[in-house]
Amino acid sequence: MNKAVIKRKLLVKKATDYSYTILFFISFAFFTFFVIRPNILTILSLQEESGRLHILDTGYENVIKKIVDIQTFLEENRTDLPLLDEALPNVPQISKLVNDSQLSASESGMNLNTLSINKVDLRDTAKKVTRKKVSLTIEGGANFLQSKSFITQVMDDRRLKTIRQITFDIDTKQGSASGNLRLVLEIEGFYL
Repeated sequence: MNKAVIKRKLLVKKATDYSYTILFFISFAFFTFFVIRPNILTILSLQEESGRLHILDTGYENVIKKIVDIQTFLEENRTDLPLLDEALPNVPQISKLVNDSQLSASESGMNLNTLSINKVDLRDTAKKVTRKKVSLTIEGGANFLQSKSFITQVMDDRRLKTIRQITFDIDTKQGSASGNLRLVLEIEGFYL
């Protein structure tokens, strides 16, 4: 073919339109691939990150609400916290438990015969905050009303206690004419 014919065919309106269209599609594909695609990927990753941060923010907000609720509870019950320490002390406080039992016995009119402490591990090295117990066995003599008064006073103390076992017998040493009962009581006091 001749150079003149090729020039003429290239300069014809139809050939020119196709060349501009081809150049437009090539430049559009380049622009789409290298400019728009990274921006779209950035937008999608930012939306995903925003969703994760929103979930994390909700979790932190719930934790903060719980902390505020606990702080509010502590502020409202600040005056009652020493009572909780008295009810469930950190150490066994065996002497206080014995003294309280003796005081309750003397106030109710009960005669204490024996007061024994069952096994207590004073060298507890476990750092777990669990409820531990110390057991007392109390044996004494009193009439029924005095026994009832003693049990009521023991349970009304601030220290958290349970009566594990209670036994009433007729006091055979003094006879049945006096109306005294022999009371055997096993008490568990709790501590942390």
